[in-house]
Amino acid sequence: MGGMKVIPLGLGEMAVIEPFFQQDTRGSFCKVFRRELLSALGAAEEVSELFYTRSKKGVLRGMHFQRPNPQWKVVTALEGEIYDVGVDLRADSPDFGRWRALRLSAENRRAVYLPPGFAHGFLVLSEGALVAYLCGGAYDPAGDGGICWNDPEIGIVWPLSPGEKPLLSPRDAALPGLAEYRKRGGEKG
Repeated sequence: MGGMKVIPLGLGEMAVIEPFFQQDTRGSFCKVFRRELLSALGAAEEVSELFYTRSKKGVLRGMHFQRPNPQWKVVTALEGEIYDVGVDLRADSPDFGRWRALRLSAENRRAVYLPPGFAHGFLVLSEGALVAYLCGGAYDPAGDGGICWNDPEIGIVWPLSPGEKPLLSPRDAALPGLAEYRKRGGEKG
């Protein structure tokens, strides 16, 4: 697909996207998005948003999702390095509650595709990071939710030193766990 590769992560359609990259004396060129590639992964919605976040070392953003109209996402680090995590929250999925993680960085130029119904979050590993998101489907503030980043039922292994605490927003620090998410019927967290 135009020099780009998709590497399944063994969790639904979640996949690493290896971009097309070329470098010469002028500089470099990197392509991380191609509509046909996302269609092959099952992304039915067209791209509706492009946004980015800038965060400092130790910031953890997540684990976020949108219900009842979930969005797919393609996430990449334009500067710095992050530990990026997806959790399958699709009620009918045999992988419900399972997670996968990978390092995204400006150096490895990788992106990750997160299908609709996945929670997403990341921890900044470098001194700072600029992270870009492509999203399909309209953003719905009323459906914006999340689950706790360190819920023991999910068991995400974050690359934190013993006793190290990430920097969280007040909202992210108060997100419910998976049990509460189930109790609410899988709706807004």
